[in-house]
Amino acid sequence: MQEQMAELIPFLKERGLRITPQRTLILQTILSLKGHPTVEDIHRQIPHISLATIYNNIKLFVSLRILKELPYGNGLSKYELANQPNHYHILCESCGEIIDFKYPTLSQIENVACKLTQFKIFSHQMEVYGLCQSCQKEEGDV
Repeated sequence: MQEQMAELIPFLKERGLRITPQRTLILQTILSLKGHPTVEDIHRQIPHISLATIYNNIKLFVSLRILKELPYGNGLSKYELANQPNHYHILCESCGEIIDFKYPTLSQIENVACKLTQFKIFSHQMEVYGLCQSCQKEEGDV
């Protein structure tokens, strides 16, 4: 976690951002939670920082491409660090759990999209939807 923070601090400074205790604590909390926390998950860990401050900083981190927003499921966005190796997500349609899975990147899709549309392609996303094992058990599917 300290390594990742050591990389993020200069990145923030290069973009002219002040390194405030709140920003540092928000980033440290995201790193410690692992997975894909919501703003509410982050706030539960650091309730002394207002929800508005957390939201504003998260939006800033997304705009700077420090975080990726995952707006899947029940209307609550989840977040992950943007500098992770390429991966895809599988989402439980019942509980909203998001699991990362690695698969060779589908760069052919980007190449075809570029040729068909003349767009300059930066990235793509793919999500797979289903039921996690816990929800399968609750529904008696396992």
